[in-house]
Amino acid sequence: MEKIAVVGSANLDLVVSVNHLPSPGETILGSSFDKIPGGKGANQAVAASKLGGQVSFIGCIGSDQEGKIIRENLENANVDCEFLFSSSKMPTGIAMIGVDKDGNNSIIVNPGANSDLSHEKIDKASAALESAKVVLLQLEIPVSSVEAAIDRAKGITILNPAPSTNLSSGLLEKVDVLIPNQVELAHLSNKKTFHDIDEVEDAAEGLGVETVITTLGSKGALIVSNGVSELVPSPAVESVDTTGAGDSFCGSVAELLSRGLDLSETVKRSVVAAALSTTKHGAQNSMPEISEVDSFLKQI
Repeated sequence: MEKIAVVGSANLDLVVSVNHLPSPGETILGSSFDKIPGGKGANQAVAASKLGGQVSFIGCIGSDQEGKIIRENLENANVDCEFLFSSSKMPTGIAMIGVDKDGNNSIIVNPGANSDLSHEKIDKASAALESAKVVLLQLEIPVSSVEAAIDRAKGITILNPAPSTNLSSGLLEKVDVLIPNQVELAHLSNKKTFHDIDEVEDAAEGLGVETVITTLGSKGALIVSNGVSELVPSPAVESVDTTGAGDSFCGSVAELLSRGLDLSETVKRSVVAAALSTTKHGAQNSMPEISEVDSFLKQI
């Protein structure tokens, strides 16, 4: 079986390039439109696979053309799709994404078939979950299914708590590595915002998770693990689209931990993978190959 099991969402991204992101009530014109396979789960599975990981994806798509596109794209990325289920009740999930001239994005997701990733489907994928060295999850599927998958996992469990939602302390206690961004960390720690890195560190320490890696965008990532913290800066790159950068980071962390790399080195390589993903448009097609990460690291 595969070393990494990714449990999560698969969407078709409808991406429009715009000069600026619209304010409430504002109508603007886009300059281009693309249909791109996405979804946090599928993105992270592709990211881990392109970096050399042996990946199995557990998710749910609709029995429609959009679902076929997603399955084909995952298979082309060498992701095992034995447990990519097809729902007869719901269409494939859709994400509507606006990307401005600076690479910033705004995203609205209609979950569709992702909501049909039930306990029964998780049970059918038990073999993949139990044999994986790393199980990586997000929150674009039912939280109850996330917990069911974590309960079946035997290896390292990684949770990317996105999009933000309320999580029980009982679920968080089952997670080995939590990877939130600052917005998600603020939600989990009941904070409005953070004024400095010390506040981010304090919030991470208060979650009761062994290891919390908070992504800080262009500033890198903060590791808080067993009372020790480390700020890992991100390299400067010419960013054109930040869509999927967090997913690239999570996929890289899963792949490197599945190989037994230590936490600090894992995050140092993962911030590079995330930065490189922003130099191309789209999500899955922007995820770097392992050769690109290695080449970049030799230059810095």
